[in-house]
Amino acid sequence: MNGTSASIGAEGAARVAALLGEVAAMEATVATLQSDVSDGVYLIASIWRITGTTFVLLMQLGFSLLEAGHVRFKNTRNIMIKNVLDTCVSAIAFWLFGYAIGFGEGTRVFGWANADGSVAFAGGQNYVQFFYAFAFCATSATIFAGAVAERTHLAAYLLFNFVLAALIYPVIAHVLWSSNGLLSPARGAVILNTNGVLDNAGSMVVHVTGGVTSLVGAWMVGPRIGRFDIDGKVVPFKGHSMVFVAAGTIILWTGFYGFNGCSVDYLGESPLDWSAEVARVCVNTTISAAAAGVTVWTLTYRRREPVPEDTFNGVIGGLVAACATSSLVEPWAACIVGMVAGALYLLGTWVMLRCHIDDPVQATPVHLVCGSWGGVAVGFFASPTNISRTYNIAQPLSCGVFYGCSAWQLLVQILALLIVYVWVGAIALFLFYGLHFFDVLRVKRHQEEVGLDVVFHGGDDAEDVDGDQHGAGRRFASRRWQQLGLSTLSGVPRGVFSPSRWLRASARLCSRDGRSSADADGMSVRKRRDVWHRALDSTGLGQLSLAMYEANYVMEDAVEVEAGSGGVYLGVHDGHGGSETAEFLRHTLYNNLKKEFLRGAGAVSVEAIRRGFSETERQFTARVRDSFLDSPHLATVGACSAVAIITRSALWVANVGDCRAVLGQVRHTGDGLECRAVQMSEDHNLSFQAIRDRYREDHADMPDAVTEKRGRYRVKGKITVTRAFGDLYLKSHDFNREPLFSRFRVAEPFNPPLLSVEPHVAVRLLAPHDAFVVVASDGLFELLSNQEVVDMVAVSPRKDVARQLIRAALRRAAERTEVPYGELLRMASGQRRAYHDDITVVVFFFDHDAIRREASKNQPQWTKDVSLKGGVSTDAAGAVVSDFNVVSSVHGGTAARSLLARSIGSTNNLAGGMSFSASHIQDSVLEIE
Repeated sequence: MNGTSASIGAEGAARVAALLGEVAAMEATVATLQSDVSDGVYLIASIWRITGTTFVLLMQLGFSLLEAGHVRFKNTRNIMIKNVLDTCVSAIAFWLFGYAIGFGEGTRVFGWANADGSVAFAGGQNYVQFFYAFAFCATSATIFAGAVAERTHLAAYLLFNFVLAALIYPVIAHVLWSSNGLLSPARGAVILNTNGVLDNAGSMVVHVTGGVTSLVGAWMVGPRIGRFDIDGKVVPFKGHSMVFVAAGTIILWTGFYGFNGCSVDYLGESPLDWSAEVARVCVNTTISAAAAGVTVWTLTYRRREPVPEDTFNGVIGGLVAACATSSLVEPWAACIVGMVAGALYLLGTWVMLRCHIDDPVQATPVHLVCGSWGGVAVGFFASPTNISRTYNIAQPLSCGVFYGCSAWQLLVQILALLIVYVWVGAIALFLFYGLHFFDVLRVKRHQEEVGLDVVFHGGDDAEDVDGDQHGAGRRFASRRWQQLGLSTLSGVPRGVFSPSRWLRASARLCSRDGRSSADADGMSVRKRRDVWHRALDSTGLGQLSLAMYEANYVMEDAVEVEAGSGGVYLGVHDGHGGSETAEFLRHTLYNNLKKEFLRGAGAVSVEAIRRGFSETERQFTARVRDSFLDSPHLATVGACSAVAIITRSALWVANVGDCRAVLGQVRHTGDGLECRAVQMSEDHNLSFQAIRDRYREDHADMPDAVTEKRGRYRVKGKITVTRAFGDLYLKSHDFNREPLFSRFRVAEPFNPPLLSVEPHVAVRLLAPHDAFVVVASDGLFELLSNQEVVDMVAVSPRKDVARQLIRAALRRAAERTEVPYGELLRMASGQRRAYHDDITVVVFFFDHDAIRREASKNQPQWTKDVSLKGGVSTDAAGAVVSDFNVVSSVHGGTAARSLLARSIGSTNNLAGGMSFSASHIQDSVLEIE
């Protein structure tokens, strides 16, 4: 019995041991299965993050289509290549520097190392995290492409893009997102009674960063040509394709599900709970976007016909605001966030236009304004439960004020916004200002007018009949360049970062007075802020001083000096409505006058001058006619002009409009100097009663030809001068029609033309007391009287006297408007236009001995040895040159030597002398109408 019991006990023990072994094996299996399940969940989470990141990268396509649809057709290639290249550049920059700075171990604001202490630059150990972080960086970097579209150099844009991806964005990401960031909730520290800044998907990190760069960039680069009229009113620009804008919006909307959804980390909870959290984020994203779109459409519908672009941008604004809020709020709050975002978008758009900041795609209201609202909305609507789920915090220290929490979370969110504003704004301002200073930020005016596709990217995408798209683009460009008075496309885009350009700008930067090292001999052009000047140059008949000062957004004046040992030509052209007509005159008027003079064996005559003016007007009209359907605005630009010709002891003056030529007479008496101003030109301006009476007499059949508003008299309410080059919409019914903007068109027929180009001509035989002549745009004489100008020139040193006149005019402008002189000088171009106009001054001092010697020589052949041209910086061959650079000229196969190739004062007897045909000139001005 005892043996049997012992046997049973041993057998039972063996069975128990076996069972225990099976249990242990089962436990091991369960543990293995649990590990496999956990790894599988993490694998799924990683795959979802990679998939969501791919959706985020597809947003680059959405941005490309959106921006291409907003810009005009002539710039679509440029905006597409920008979006492709900025992704490439930001990838390299983020790989080299950005990822380490943004997510590496280091200080509270700057990282550089991996977790194991190795250097994190040029890569990272967590490739899923790197890919995910790069996509967000690329999104932030591409936002400002649309804000500076249609007028920015591609190389300058890419340079800023590199800095943004390598430094600007990573610092913000490190401060707000990294595990040891100053305000990051991942640090696990108490930050102002909160867990830190809550911005899970980047309303502030990504979108406000991009929005601030958009604002600074759009402001620094300036508005597109013609975006605002002379009264500051907005001129609507029609985008290339509304279909592209709508398609881009839908693609971006889809991409935001990856943007917000893949930002939900798997924190070890139930996979079902995690997937439900991702779904809730996507639902909140949808509701916010929809509410914003409906809000914008409703508000625009109530006050005017809805603009589709506003609705599309409103949807994107709602998505931007949802980046910070979608994981932290309930659906009802997401609806409120979207509605407010839509209203703030419209407010931001209105403010931008009021401030004359041109953002073609409204990137600033969408990303800066709506992104800021998203960051602030967290402080109102973030629930404790959702904070706990999103950031794996058991007991959040703070939440939104609508849930009964204190305002600490709201204050921390605002503090984070201020940090983003200051850091991004300061670096962006520094970089954009540097690019502006070195003149590499914005393309030239004629390049912007032609279109960046043609100038930089081999033509537009319009199909040619023979299939030669490249040739079609080149021919199209040639036609558009001819519209602006230029000849060919050859040599158009010199390198933005060419060594010569940077050396010239660096020399100006390092010089105390703004002169380059080439100025040591007094020859080179000097540019200081917005003033161009030549202190003193010598010709065969005397010396001249020249200066220009810009007040408009674009310099609308142009000047030309052509001098040979036998004669001097001075031309000042004051453009209005744009610089095209003045630039055309700078290239054309002298050549046409020369041809007419040579028809009379080189003699200057009244009829030759009139024919030269008429031929110039005819050529300009022909070019505008050829391009009217594509560029109707060319019919609305014009220019006043005054030319002075010194030859064979005579001074000839011809002018249209209110540019002025004033002769300075100086006599030495016992009491000192006696100065007298003699106006050689006639002001064709309706502000003078005599001009109004004459104009009304010439247009007796049109009693309303002259209108008056607030003391200003205008022709049909359009323009104050009665004679000018250009302004073809007031001269011919061929241009007073569509597609010209309706605000320019004159309602009723007119005959004769409302404006003419018949010049006033005056000639005077120079006397010994005739000391100098001043030829200037009306910007000078609006502020200084003829006598004041003559007195100042007579008692001032000749060197740099033209610039001294401009300074005196600016001081007078400051006095009249009660603005401090220093503040007026610091104003930006465009802003100064409210206080004064562009000012161009040429002062020529007669050398009577040289004039008498030349008067005895043969008739001139009109070759020249001094040629100065100022205004738009393009020579006749289309190559970009510095303003007022002396350019070589070729006439009859003889190359005229540049001033830079010889010493001042030496003469090259290329021109024999000029003559006049009025034999009855006395010691007075003879005026011929």
